[in-house]
Parts: sequence; C-alpha cells; structure tokens
Amino acid sequence: MASWPAPTPLETKPAVTHSTDMTLRTHVVDFAPAQQAAVRRINAVLARAPRLRTDAWRIDAGQRLSLWLDAAAGAITVPRLRKRGVTVEIVQTDGDQPVPLRILQPEGPPRAVILDIHGGGWVLGSAGLNDRLNAHLARHGFCVVSVDYRLLSERRGIYIEAAISDCLAAAHWTVTNVDRLGAATVFLTGESAGAHLAALTAVALRDQGLIDLVKGCVFTYGVFDLSGTESVRSAGPETLLFNGPTMQADLARLAPERDEAGLRRSDVSPLYAHLTGLPPALFLAGEYDPLFEDSLLMATRWGEASEADLIRVPEVPHGFLHFGGPAARGARGAVRAWLNGRLKS
Repeated sequence: MASWPAPTPLETKPAVTHSTDMTLRTHVVDFAPAQQAAVRRINAVLARAPRLRTDAWRIDAGQRLSLWLDAAAGAITVPRLRKRGVTVEIVQTDGDQPVPLRILQPEGPPRAVILDIHGGGWVLGSAGLNDRLNAHLARHGFCVVSVDYRLLSERRGIYIEAAISDCLAAAHWTVTNVDRLGAATVFLTGESAGAHLAALTAVALRDQGLIDLVKGCVFTYGVFDLSGTESVRSAGPETLLFNGPTMQADLARLAPERDEAGLRRSDVSPLYAHLTGLPPALFLAGEYDPLFEDSLLMATRWGEASEADLIRVPEVPHGFLHFGGPAARGARGAVRAWLNGRLKS
C-alpha cells in the first residue's frame, strides 16, 4: 500500500471511503503486466484442477491425509526454521478440552505476538501446515501462536461451536501469557475459515474485557456470513477452487441444526455482530473469490466502528496465499507493512 514503507511488489491505488465516525480505506492492487500474466497462469492451472467438495467420506479421507502431511511437514519445516533462527514449541491450553498451540519464536526478543488461526474450510489444515505461511512473520521478529482447533466432522459430531470454543481458549491463553511469550502487544490473524474464527474470537475478547492487548486484526479472504452472501449464492461451476453450485449448502452443514435465520446469528456469523470497541483491521480479498463479498461487507461494517483497510486483489481466487506468484508475495509484504504501521502508531 502506497503509504506503507515496507518494499512490496503489491502496488495499490488507494481510495478512501469515509463513514460518519471512522474510515474504510480501500486499496486496489495494480499488477504490472508480467505479474498479471503470472496470476493468469496460476488461474489456468486451477481451472483444470478438481473442485473442493465436502462429502463426509471426502472430509474423513482429507483429515487422515492432513494428519500424515502435518507429521511429514513438521519433519521438514522445523529444521528449516531453526536454520533461520526460528524455534518451534508446542504447548496446550488448560481446561477440560486442551487446545494444542504451535509457537514460532523469532531470534531475539519478539516485536509482538500474533495469534494465528489457520484456514482449511473448518475441516482441514493444522497449525503445523501453516508454518509455510507464518515463517515470514517469525523471520521478521514476530512470535506466532498458531491454533490447532478441532476440525469439524459430521461422523464424529464435531460442529462449528467446537472450533469457536477452541479458538477462544487459545486467545485466553495468549493474552494471559504475554510475559512468557516476550511481547505485550498482540495481533489476531486468520485466513479463510480462520478469518471467520478470528473475527468471532475478537468479538468474544471484547465482550469479556480482554481486547485491550490486541492492537489489530488481519483477515485474509474470510467467511463472515454462514448463510451465504449473494456472491456465494450465485457461484457457478466455473468457480475456481470451490464447487460453486453447492457452496451455500456446504456452509449450512457447519451448523446443521440451524435454519437460514439461525446461520445469520452473530454467534456464528460475525458480519451481524456489534463491532464497536474492536481494534483496527486489515482485510485482503481476491476479486475472483466467491467469498469476496464477505470481505467487502465485513470491511465496510468494521470501518463504521473502527479503522479498516481493504486490499482488493484483481483476478485472484480464494486461497491465493497458497499458490505463490506475485499476489502471494505482495500480500505477505502488505501484511507486514500494516503490522509495522500499527506498532508505530
């Protein structure tokens, strides 16, 4: 973003939208021609790839594979991180349902603590598999606490409330252990399903009087309305990554006992929560993502109550941080620049 000092290939054209009391600053990425061509090559590969589906047997198979990948990745990433001065520690929260936390500690005293909630559609992923996304933060002096919340499973009867509870327990542990972690300032981040859980966690921390240590939130292509925004409802078969025509039904399966009105309740859909008293937030969203409208609407509402920045990335799909190329590199730089700006404010 133009006003941020960190060098990044993610050049943006800022446009400021003023509300009555606060401000939403919208920034549109301006790719150079070679970068735009790289983005389109990634999209062409994704267009030929199978779409993500949420049938119970696919989820069970994916979770078993995820466990294997988590173990295999840990054997590779931990030594690599150590070579770069980043150490990895595993701890658990207290209570009847302990939540594993993966802590990436930088070399030297941390500048701030980042509580990270991974994505994966609430059914896949892990804190360990997010090492690749979090390593750049640890290398730049941030202590990253990543949450291994319970993954949803219809077969095992685990639904969205379990993941929400785990993330809040992780947040409680983090804000009460800042002395141990080495920095008193906390940021809250999440991507995709993790952004949904991070937003709900921020609201819960505010309601419990624990938000003061949180200096800001970063939400990357989040899901903020489980009933499905208009862009989700209109997603077609050409949608990249997702099976567009079933997206709304897939979201509803996260809380099967709820009707559409229940899915809009603020305890599961942060778009409908009261957002006063929350810290500034950065939203990043790809314009080819059927969940783009979630970020646009949430950033607009957040900007009515606090400071908010929205980075719109043209022609990129959901999950672009995982696909490399100029969008992923630029987004990492933009996030670090925003965090640096919040630390200086």
